[in-house]
This record gives sequence, structure tokens and C-alpha cells, in this order.
Amino acid sequence: MKSIMAALLALAVSVPAAFAGEISDKAAEAEKLLQSGDGAGALEKFHSGEEALWKAMPLGVMNVKQVDTASGFGIYSERANHVYKPGEQVVLYMEPVGYGYGSDGLGNSSIALSVDLTVLSEAGEKLGTFEKIGRVQVASRSHNRELFFKLDLSLTGLPPGKYRCDFVMHDENSSKTAPFSTDVEIAG
Repeated sequence: MKSIMAALLALAVSVPAAFAGEISDKAAEAEKLLQSGDGAGALEKFHSGEEALWKAMPLGVMNVKQVDTASGFGIYSERANHVYKPGEQVVLYMEPVGYGYGSDGLGNSSIALSVDLTVLSEAGEKLGTFEKIGRVQVASRSHNRELFFKLDLSLTGLPPGKYRCDFVMHDENSSKTAPFSTDVEIAG
């Protein structure tokens, strides 16, 4: 728990000043509760600090992997390489962070994210842009933070060669966006 507290305090330094005090104050309160033997209370207070951090941070995309399979958060089989046969599907696994929460009108929090793609040649020439090629929407009674996004990508029609795929993730519950990239090669 101490290492988690240290990480939360370290992250508090990098967020806007209005939130930094709130985050570190909640972490300090959680530490006091833990020291007094109130583990459940400490965890609840810690989560309120995490909530403040989450609201303050930008949208981000962590752990982007090209995978063979993905079935849950942290549950994936990473692909051995980024070389694909013509017509073979590219499967991406990613973990978005910092997204906002809406409401589904039924008492649930709603997470809604979409992804745009721009494909570039090895020389950097823009070959095409495609909007909302993937979307995830989740409704939950809590503010889930362990969310994975699996994107099945078809690059059918691209000739053999190396390409860069530039993505932009959009949070549909806020104005936050996050760019990320990955390289692929279509075998000849």
C-alpha cells in the first residue's frame, strides 16, 4: 500500500495545482487511516484521491500491443512480430486512462470511446484517414478504471511494405483526445 501511496503522491506533482492539493491530502488521510488499522477506510479515501487524479489527467492510451488474442484487461497474447500476410487482420489491445463518465439514464456510469485511423507510407505519405473505425461503450455501477479496448483492423488492399498507423482516441463523454501509433508491415 505504501508504494501505491508513493505513486499517487508522485503523480499529484504532475497534475494541475487545483487538484494536486486534493490528491495529496486524500493520500495523507488514507495513510493515517491505514496506520490506525482502518484498511477499508484507507482504501475508500485512497479511491477518492484516485478519482480526483483521474478527472485531472488527460486521456491517454497505455500498453498498446499487437496481439493474437485479447479477452479481458491484461489478458492477451502478444503477437511475435508486426509482419502480416496480405489481407490478414491486425488486432490491437490497448488500455485507455483518464476518460470521463457519462450516464446511461438507468443509474449507471457510461464509458464511451472511439478511434480514428490515419495510415501513412514508410516515407510518411498520408494514404487515408478513417473515422470511428472502432468504438467501445461500457455501462457500470462504478467508475471502472481497468478497461481494455480491442480493435480489429483490416488493412486489406495495401500493397506489401511498411506502414505507420496513427490513431486518435476520442472520449465521447468529454473533449479529451489521445494520439497513439503503431507500425505494421505487409509481407510481399
